[in-house]
Amino acid sequence: MAEQKVTRKDVLDAALAIVRERGEGALSARTVAERAGCSVQPIYSQFGDMRQLVCALYDHARAWVAAYNREHALDGCNAFESNGLAHLRLARTERPLFHFLYLSPHMDATGFAEVYDSVAIEGVQRCIEELGGLPPAEAHELYLDMIVYVHGMAAMLATGADFSDEELVARMDGAFHCFAARSAADFR
Repeated sequence: MAEQKVTRKDVLDAALAIVRERGEGALSARTVAERAGCSVQPIYSQFGDMRQLVCALYDHARAWVAAYNREHALDGCNAFESNGLAHLRLARTERPLFHFLYLSPHMDATGFAEVYDSVAIEGVQRCIEELGGLPPAEAHELYLDMIVYVHGMAAMLATGADFSDEELVARMDGAFHCFAARSAADFR
């Protein structure tokens, strides 16, 4: 019988499925190998050790979330609202993955500029400029404020809070208007 070739992507997909279902704590060379349908040898030959696999998995999971965000790009009344709703939905429906990505040391952010660069979605800042009548620098700051604010709600959802969609949208809308008013006042 010919040996089946297990690719790097196969291993990462298997590890991602485990994290999505059971969280990072369920990751081991053995569980990943079982899920990928191989021995542990491809894991070590392709990644060296589990630490390197987890580092590669973090990037792989981020790419999965980027695709998830694209799938939900039209869920809100504009790109900005859709972005927030997607983050909240991810926290609610993909709790173990959300923990892995955003409530663990893997994000490794050392400043808010780094957070912005890591999670901002193309086109959303421009949407904020238009919605708030703000110049780019002010829209950038408002977007960052909203990232932090919405992430706080998402963290609550990921740890078991049970807010309604209507409540979440109302909070996001209220925060946007407060931040926009502050930005407009600062701009004058």
